[in-house]
Amino acid sequence: MSTLFALDTWFYNSLGSYPFEAKCEILAETGFDGVNLTLWSEESWADVSRIASVRDSFGIDVTGVYTSIADDHDNEGIRRIHDLIDTMEDCSTIDLAVLGSSSASANSDAAGDAAVLPVIERLTRAAAERGIVLSLYHHINSWMETLGDAQRLRAAIDAPNLKLTFSSHHWYLTDGRRPRPTIEAVVPHLSAANFCGSRRVPSDNGTAATIELLDEGEQDNFYLIGLLKNAGFEGPIGIQGFSMGGDVYSKLRRSAAAFRDIEARIEAHPSWLDFRADPIPSARDERA
Repeated sequence: MSTLFALDTWFYNSLGSYPFEAKCEILAETGFDGVNLTLWSEESWADVSRIASVRDSFGIDVTGVYTSIADDHDNEGIRRIHDLIDTMEDCSTIDLAVLGSSSASANSDAAGDAAVLPVIERLTRAAAERGIVLSLYHHINSWMETLGDAQRLRAAIDAPNLKLTFSSHHWYLTDGRRPRPTIEAVVPHLSAANFCGSRRVPSDNGTAATIELLDEGEQDNFYLIGLLKNAGFEGPIGIQGFSMGGDVYSKLRRSAAAFRDIEARIEAHPSWLDFRADPIPSARDERA
């Protein structure tokens, strides 16, 4: 069974956010092994000092922390990540999103690589000294927007502790095609993956696809998670809940149960993953 974590984005909504203790207690009670913390506010950065107490206090792990830099000129953001590397205890993975590059003219513009790569190299070297993995996190509406962007940057540095994080939602929004070769290509370099249900309709989160419970939406998570496992991935798998809202406890409990059910079906019925190249025909195809 995979180590199952939840991104703490589940715990933020239009009314505020859950306390740190409540996040950990809810995840422990609903069947999760860990939590990934999102460092996007002063309050969340203040929680870094509490990471070392999570295992003893709640029985779960902090499987990673997510942070970002605006671009290669974001000196304060880069400094904070160096401080995080130097001081973080009992967590060995930092997910890094790169939102922009001073030498890029558009998202995914490879001309931005030259400016950003030295920053990633310095952070990677510093992380290696403390046994920390730096994992490039592709994110919609950012310069490092696609999984391919993150792959390109990782390959340019090729350090053992520089990895990739696969996010099904951001992949679905920016690509969403040819999942088998995509997943097989990235598995050797993955630190973690996260999933959610999704469908291609405008959503409350401001993107062109929804974030839903794992067993809802159009995206076939049984197939995607099965491909990941068949390709040999044994790392932690997370469930995304950004902007989900509502009764987070019941939704997390249902999501954990859905994930374990998917795992059981993958093991019991591996042949169900042998998809044919036979997608739903378009209206034009049906008229032909």
